[in-house]
Amino acid sequence: MTDGHKLAGFEGRIIMIMNKKRFIKIGMFLVMVLCICAGCSMKQERKYTLEELDNLAQIEIYSAENDEMIKVIDDEETLYRYNQCVLDGSYSEEEQEELEKSLEGTAEDYYLISYKYPVARFGKGELEKNITITIYENSNIVKMTVAEESIKAFSIPQEYLTFYYEVSDEDMEFYRSLIED
Repeated sequence: MTDGHKLAGFEGRIIMIMNKKRFIKIGMFLVMVLCICAGCSMKQERKYTLEELDNLAQIEIYSAENDEMIKVIDDEETLYRYNQCVLDGSYSEEEQEELEKSLEGTAEDYYLISYKYPVARFGKGELEKNITITIYENSNIVKMTVAEESIKAFSIPQEYLTFYYEVSDEDMEFYRSLIED
């Protein structure tokens, strides 16, 4: 073997070592990028499952005065809290009529319209209107109207889809806080 062949073999090994170092640096960089991406995606994980949110996707708030949209809420924490507000359906028909009569002459203040994700497991459909809660001025009584389109099996007249509830001060404060925030 000549000195030229030995030198060529030595240069080849040096180049291989340099390539290994380059590959190691590139590999370390890629691992670092993956770790950063994994950390970002962990921060974006859902805090609540769709079941915990009862498929609630968003709430639109409208002014009753001019029917102008004030805002859209899609924050999971707020949606979860919204679902926790108690609208107890144990009022008799007579009590429903009394609540409705007590609102006579009281102005509607705001509409809270909730939308849910479609129930279908496959495909992405448009959000479905679920219920409208009407808040009245200076009253703890609200009107809840179930959207006709949310009942798929058969048609129900609107009069059977409207309910009146007296809500707690705490729940009314929460509803009003949605508007003011």
